Amino acid sequence: MSIQSALITEQNLTFMVIAVPNAVLNDRTTAEQTVQFFQNHASGLPIALVTRDERGAPTAFYGRRDLARRLVRIPSTALPWQDLPVRLCARTGLVA
Repeated sequence: MSIQSALITEQNLTFMVIAVPNAVLNDRTTAEQTVQFFQNHASGLPIALVTRDERGAPTAFYGRRDLARRLVRIPSTALPWQDLPVRLCARTGLVA
């Protein structure tokens, strides 16, 4: 399985954007656990989660407010999306 991610550097801040299903952002605990998971596997980089519609346009963000403000100004189509391979583990959740 893979999900889409984009590494962004803007105004001397580097952070990662992860596209997730709506269900992740619908549950604050799941969203926070997802951010923590990816921060642990991305050398502590700040993480922002985004949900997208069928055209790829962002519909919601989760993460630090400063990251969300930066993302609102960047068109989703301009982000350098890449596939990030992950495995799902029923017992422990995601495994990078």
